[in-house]
Amino acid sequence: MFKIKRIVTCLIIVSSLFWLTTTATLHAQDQKDDGKYDFLIIKPYGMKGHWAERLFQWAMAQNIINGYPDSSLKPDEPITEAEFLKALYRALGMALPSASSPEGNDDWTGGPYRLAESFNHPTSGASNHKLRMEPITKSRASEIICAVQGVHFEGEDAVVYLIGNGMANSEAITPEQFNGQDSFSRAEAIQWIRQLTFKGVLDIEKRPTAPSDRTLLPSLPSAAVQRIPDFSAEPVTRNDFNLFGNSPFTEVKIGDSKKTIEELYEVSDEKDVFNNNIYPLFSAHYNKDGLIDSWKIDQDTIEPANTNPSLRTYKGIVLGESTMFDVLRLYGTFGFNADQATYFYEKTSDGNFRDISIHDKLNNPDNMYSISFIFDKESHAVVYVSTSWFPYSYFGWEDV
Repeated sequence: MFKIKRIVTCLIIVSSLFWLTTTATLHAQDQKDDGKYDFLIIKPYGMKGHWAERLFQWAMAQNIINGYPDSSLKPDEPITEAEFLKALYRALGMALPSASSPEGNDDWTGGPYRLAESFNHPTSGASNHKLRMEPITKSRASEIICAVQGVHFEGEDAVVYLIGNGMANSEAITPEQFNGQDSFSRAEAIQWIRQLTFKGVLDIEKRPTAPSDRTLLPSLPSAAVQRIPDFSAEPVTRNDFNLFGNSPFTEVKIGDSKKTIEELYEVSDEKDVFNNNIYPLFSAHYNKDGLIDSWKIDQDTIEPANTNPSLRTYKGIVLGESTMFDVLRLYGTFGFNADQATYFYEKTSDGNFRDISIHDKLNNPDNMYSISFIFDKESHAVVYVSTSWFPYSYFGWEDV
């Protein structure tokens, strides 16, 4: 099941990079966007200039939140219990119906509440349908977030658990400062959910029937825990798109020829479903001129114990050893999406790279590249790394 999900994820995320060099120009640098990528653009309706505009762009791209039938998003309106459940469960990988289902369809709130019941997650709307569309309190949301992590705390204990673990999305350092009976907005909910994923909340657990041992509660901090920036970026260079290893492994560079690679790593007669040539330690895709425009390493096919020398990115990410927390620290948060991360960059005229959102208007897709990672939800270990030239990523196996 995990391998199937990874294949689906790899079809969406970008997996390899492609270099434009003076000796081997793979595609014209001056080619402009002709509109064929416009389907990727996401502009949250009515939110231009809002502090949470990019949060909603991210949430809409990940199908975490929907607009209302009139296309509005109402970021400053209190989020209801049903909406919060739906957004949280979707962010953690559950497929649930839209909150803007056409009139006449089955009640969309049924899905989230059935899921909450099966996982023993606390709700007010399970027994009282009218409460489903009432604003949820921060205290109730805290209880649900605890439950999702497989612990059973209620009321003040749930708030202490989140504050002590840096998961409260608040500057409060005590339950009193947290104001648990207050409601919160849809924008605040989306930010809270994103912050939870930064802390490693990537999956849904069943809440124990009995309350958890209070000795598991963390100490309250002496100072407010700072939020992780929602969309931070760390600088990269051209080296960040190459694959490294200890001697005798030779660096694999985007733009290397198939002939050069096979002189070093033997001839590859086998290809995977992505039309990548498979080598003992990595896979690579070649463009029509026989030059690498992507590479990947995958723990499904390369066991860490057999990877000697260890393969790594330029920043030192190693399969099975590095974690998503290392990736967030070294690459930033702007490309992070729960159990995978894809960082998009545009090569500028001075040869540097700037981080970009794939869901904005793309000025020059031929100069766009990415670095992608997949994480194990339980251990948070990195299990897949790849780099890609953008057009190859979205138009697949054909010679672009």
